[in-house]
Parts: sequence; C-alpha cells; structure tokens
Amino acid sequence: MNDDLLKALLSHQKEIKVLSINRPSHSVVLKCNAVYIKNNLIGLKEIIFVDEWKSPRSETNIIGYDRSFHGINAVDYLLPGANGKNIVAGVKEQTMDEADIDLWKRVLPSSIAAPNKTYHSTVIASIIGGAGNSFYDGRGIAWGCQFFPSSFSNLFADDAVVLNVNKVTVQNHSYGTVIQQFYGAEAVSYDALAWNDKKFVPVMSAGNSGESVATDGKYANLSGFANLTGNFKMAKNIITVAAIDNKENIPEQSSAGPLYDGRIAPQLTALGPNGTSDAAAVVTGTVAVLQQVFADSNNDVLPPSSLVKAILYNTAEDIYRKGIDYKTGYGLLNSYEAIKAIQQKKWDGSTLSNGQEWKKNISVPANAAELKITLTWTDTVATVNNNKAIVNDLDLEVKEVNSGTIYQPWVLNTASHVDSLAKLPTRKGDSLNTAEQVSIQLPVAGDYEIKVKATSLSAASLPFYIAYNTDTLNTFHFTSPQHASDVNRSEKENMTIRWRTFVADTNQTGSLSISYDNATTWQVIQSSARLASRKYEWPLKDTNAAAVLKMETSFGSFLSNPFIISKITRLQVDFSCADSFRLSWNSHVYANAYKIFALTDSAYLKSVLTVSDTFAVLQKFVYPYLIYAVEPVLSNNVPAARSASLNINLQGVKCFYRTLNYVLLDENKLNLQLELSVAGYADSVFFEKVTASGQLLQTYGGTNATNNTLIYSQLVNEVSGGITYLRGRIKLKNGEIVYTDIIPVLTSGSKNVWIYPNPAPANATVSYVLRQGVSVDSRLQLFDATGRLLKFYASMPDRINLSGFAPGVIIYKLVDSNDKILETGKLVITN
Repeated sequence: MNDDLLKALLSHQKEIKVLSINRPSHSVVLKCNAVYIKNNLIGLKEIIFVDEWKSPRSETNIIGYDRSFHGINAVDYLLPGANGKNIVAGVKEQTMDEADIDLWKRVLPSSIAAPNKTYHSTVIASIIGGAGNSFYDGRGIAWGCQFFPSSFSNLFADDAVVLNVNKVTVQNHSYGTVIQQFYGAEAVSYDALAWNDKKFVPVMSAGNSGESVATDGKYANLSGFANLTGNFKMAKNIITVAAIDNKENIPEQSSAGPLYDGRIAPQLTALGPNGTSDAAAVVTGTVAVLQQVFADSNNDVLPPSSLVKAILYNTAEDIYRKGIDYKTGYGLLNSYEAIKAIQQKKWDGSTLSNGQEWKKNISVPANAAELKITLTWTDTVATVNNNKAIVNDLDLEVKEVNSGTIYQPWVLNTASHVDSLAKLPTRKGDSLNTAEQVSIQLPVAGDYEIKVKATSLSAASLPFYIAYNTDTLNTFHFTSPQHASDVNRSEKENMTIRWRTFVADTNQTGSLSISYDNATTWQVIQSSARLASRKYEWPLKDTNAAAVLKMETSFGSFLSNPFIISKITRLQVDFSCADSFRLSWNSHVYANAYKIFALTDSAYLKSVLTVSDTFAVLQKFVYPYLIYAVEPVLSNNVPAARSASLNINLQGVKCFYRTLNYVLLDENKLNLQLELSVAGYADSVFFEKVTASGQLLQTYGGTNATNNTLIYSQLVNEVSGGITYLRGRIKLKNGEIVYTDIIPVLTSGSKNVWIYPNPAPANATVSYVLRQGVSVDSRLQLFDATGRLLKFYASMPDRINLSGFAPGVIIYKLVDSNDKILETGKLVITN
C-alpha cells in the first residue's frame, strides 16, 4: 500500500469516507460524491486509477443437473479415495447454511463471512462438496472437504493471512458485477494473492451476460463476445468457467471472452444447473480433489496452481467449435480424467530464468488418436489499467524428432471484429496467455520433444508445469451408468448412456445393446449409434432388472459394468412414540438385506443396523438420532442406491397416527377424522370430548380397526357453543392406549352466532363465530337495555368494537337479508 496515497486521501476526510484498504493492489475503497472526485481527487499525483464500485450478485438461472457429466459418477465409484479430504474450499459470496445435512460439521468459523445465509451459497457449497446425506444428488465431487465462507461484499481478494491460517487452497466465486473490460484494482489483488501463494487456486464463474455487450474497451458493442462480469475476472492467475446444459448445448447467456487484451476466457466449461455459478462450483470441487490426490502421494505437499491448471486444461474435452475458443475455452471439464492424470503423473515441470530453455522427450505409440500438451505458469502482477496483462512470457513448442516438424500452440484471433473472434485457432507464438496448448491429431509414432523457452521474464526465475497425454485410436469404454443412482426412472425417464472412445472416422457407428440375463441374450437399443457422439439417450424401461450394456464396433465388443434398473428405495416413518419409532420402505427385488444409516456424531451418514425385513422398530435410547436412510444390500453384489434421508421428527407422524382433524358441517355438526400412520397395530379407535387439560367428558362411539384402513371418522351431531376440546384414543392390539393431541374446536353450538369473550371489558374488541351455513352478509344490531340502537353493521365485521359503550348489558340481534331475526342475546360489558 502506498502510504502517500492514504495520506493524500485523509487530507480530504471531511468530504470522503474510507471504507477499506487493499494493500496488495495499493487500493482504497471510499465513499464520496462523484463531482468531488472529479474536481478534487482525480488530479492528485498519488492516484493513477479510479473505478466505480459495483454490487456483486449471484449468477443463476440457466439449466439442469446430471452427475454423468465430467465423469463425476466414475470418480465416486471408481476412485473412492478421491474426495477432497483435508482440503479447505473457500466459498466467497453469501454464507451457506451450516445446518444443512450435506454440509453439517464441515463449515469452518469465519471472521470474514457474510452475515446473510442464502440458498444459492448452500447449493454452491453442496455442488463443491456436499456429503450426499440428503440423497445421492446432494453429493459433491469433493465430499470430504471443509468449507470456509467469506463475503463477496469485499470484491478484492481476501486477506492472505486469513486464508492461510484457515488452510484455504481453492476458492469459489459464483458471482459477478457488470461487464467490465479492463484490468482493475480487483484483478490486481487476485493476481497478487496467487503470485504470492502459488498453490492457491481462485475459480470464478464467467457470468450469465452472454447476450449483453461491453460498453467500452477494444471489444465494445461486439455481440456474443467480451462479456465476462467483473474486472476481477480479468486477472491472469484465475480459472473462469462457462456453462453447458444437460443436452450439451452452450447457453447464449453464458459469458464469453476475449478479455480486454485478447486473452482467452473462460478457460473451462462445466455443467451449470443454475448457470455459470454452478459450473464454477463443479470446477472448484474438482480442484479440491486434485489437490488432495496430489498431496496423498507427495507427503501432504499441495500441487502448485499452475500444475492444477495444466492438468485441467489438458484433460478437457473439445466442444463447441473445433479447438480452443472464446466461448468454452479449452473445453469441457473431465474430472475423472484429470484426477487420473495426476495419479499417473502425466505431467512435469521446472524453473527457468530469462532466455533459458527446458526440454523433455516423450514417446508416442503407434495408433495414437491425439497428442496434447499444455503449458501453464503463474504470472506476477501487472500495472493497473494496462493494455496487456502478461509480464513473464514463456513459449511452448513441440517437435517431432524424426521429421523435425515443429508444432506451435493454438492461438485465437484477437482482432475486434465478430467474424475474426469466431475464427478457428491457428498455430503461432502466444505472447498474451499464461497457458499454451499444442494438440496433434493422429500423430505419427515416435519421439516428440517438448520445449519451453523463457522468452521474456522480469522475474529472476519462473516455475512452470506441463501436462501431456496420448489417446489411442479404436479404444472404447462406458463411462455411465456406473451405479444404480445413474438409473433412476422416477427422477429421469431417459438415461444418458455415455462412453469414451477415439475413432478416426467421426461418422463410424456401433451397435448398442442391453442384456437382462447376465450377458446371455441381448436386445438391440440402437443398431447404428454414432461413436463420436459419445452418448445415447435411452428411454428407461419401467422394470426391475439387473442389466449390462454392450457396444459392438469394427474394432471389438465392449461391456459396461453391471447396473440395476429399479425404483429407488423410499423410506417412511410409520410411528414415532416417546420410546420407539418404526421405519419402513419398499422392497427391492434383488435385496437380501437392508442397511439402515443414521447421521450420528459424524458429518456423514453411518450404517447402524442391517435387517432382512422391509421395516424396523428402533428404540430411541439405542438410536437417539433424527436423520435416517436405508440402502438395499443386493444378492448379486451390485451396489444399490441409498434412499433419500429423512428426519423422523419432520414427517408429520406421531405415535401411531398422523393427524386428528375435523370438518365443520352445516348446523355445526362435526365430522371428526383420525388418520393412523401405520396399519396392523391398532385394535380400535375412539373419539373423546375432554377438558383442556384432558379430563374425559364424553366418548363418541368406537370403531374396530382393520389391517388395511388408516382413516377413521365419527359424526358428532351436537356441540356446545364456544371451544370444545376433542382427542382420539387408539387402543393397540397389545392392550396399550395411545392418545392423540387435543384439538380445540370453536363453534356457535346451537346458536346462530356466538360472541366472545362474554362478559367483555369496556372499550374492548370482541370476536364472534357464526353457525356453519349462516351468511356473513347477515346484519348485526346492538341495543342498550332501553331498546336504543347503539350500532348497526350492514354485514358482519371482522371484529366488534365496543369503544364508547357504557358498562352494562347490550342486546344483540342477528338479522338475515330478509329481516328475519336469526339470533338474539345479551353481551355484558364490565368496568
């Protein structure tokens, strides 16, 4: 922070108010009249840049959700140890609900958290690392991580000391301001933070302003381009994320690059259930898992952010236009392949000084589909409001050793014309971006030399990382379904079958089939499935079956993992008494047992009991928990989907009954209804009139219970005026008696109107209740003892105001529209 700037501003402290100071970006946030800034501050030599503060907003409302995207389901079930454990993910916006059962016990206390809790921030945290306690779709990719909330009211990067103390290594930013095309103080603060802590990864939503245009800068008024929301997204050392919908369309609303100086942004694309906010959260969760997996095999040392970016960009799948582009960046996130690349050490790195070169040879086998290499580095801070952000420039080249052919990185056109920005990338040197990528389709077999050159460095030395990968032609494997939770007809009638393959002919087809008898016989789903599409939408059959998929191609036949097609297990509470409760669920055709899970003292559901029936009666002193779920254990050893969890106190179920209510009929007759919560336990049902404290006054009939009836009724022909207290009495088959809660019923009894309280204090406002069937258009007349009319209501009021009436007896008359007297009575007013 330039203290001269602060001193200069404080000399104007009568006219300005300093709100905050951000030392990494040498910035001061102040409140002041714009005219005063123009006339008195803008000319100060200590001020080099002025920007207007913009209010942050969550970026929501585009699309829907599918866990088969990005290989998230494969991470869950094929890489079970990859879950983000020991990683703290920052969530900068409003505060998430720490009581949410998918975040429970994992939200750290924070001195810089926002005061408000919002649904949006809770959803974002759940996508990043939800525990899946609620249901499988509440499980984030980094479900083992912890969360550190901070407020987006501070648009600058958070204090590095606070982040370090709380071990935050990746931070999600699912918000934006307005379209801004310049390198402002906020961008400076993020580049400074990432430069000083080279393991820290900020992830930001690109924005949902793709249908709007920039109003200033080189790319002003260019439709479809340069519309990221917020100058902090102009930083070099961050990841910005675009959205894709679950039909693999890129929504027009998803913001696009380039940035103000022509750099590529967003860098990645991910599924966004509610826009780029959710897309960013998927990337943040993936980063947390990459950090954990790397640390697990490197003595708990976290990976540099530049390595994380190299892996993510190199494993992303090309979508939209061929090659890199300003709408989707390096492509669609592939979490599963990124994690495998870290595990398989498909990366390298070093440190260079100005003018130095680094080289590495790799061998490409025969029958390769593609060779891809990505270089990334973290750059130092640029000056605010610059024309070109890059300070330290590295260059990537790949040479085929045998022929000497050199491949340069892909570079996009930066000219400020829509047609130019939409052009496919070309190979040339890149002096703008801090990431460069070379890809070679159908590379010849042999050795390739990767060369990184420090073309122009201001730093004494600069670390960098590369990721590399070779895909093989004519390979195939199914990526979804992986698990029964991918096949839920009650949630989605169509299942997206996904696979990963590499073929030279993008029109090549295969025959997709399914077997329900352990691969003995096959039914054709699609005889000419286009392999390069990598997916097929299949209407799920309404059946219960174990299944396996097969794809027959010209280069072989390939089977999926076995999976289950069935209805998801639905858990319910049958009764909840003081000492015990009963859970039950629908049977699973392949189950030979069921595991009951509870949310105990852990952040995650734990198995507490295994039973063979489809119900269990649990004693509360043994199982004092509130949250439960059930999971079938299948005889064929295929994993089944766990039910949605429930809180036994929030199901509207009491001790053997759900509700006791009434319907008030004409002439104030009552139809009482008692709904039992479970059949088979009750012997008989009675209805009782009692006092408010439960003393029995009268019993209304009795009905023998049957095993298939839950609702029992009783007609009461006459009740007294005022409040009548009623309850149900349930006699169980074991002889025990269960009483329902007491319900009050207010009626006028045999009268057409009942006024209360009566007597009433002077100047009070009293209420009334009409007999069922009496019109509210009836008229009410109030007289004194001499017959003098005191007040007349042409229709019934909400309440009766006694102000100005002297203590004594008031005569009231209720009259219908034909002047027929319906009721006459006395109302006593006391002193």
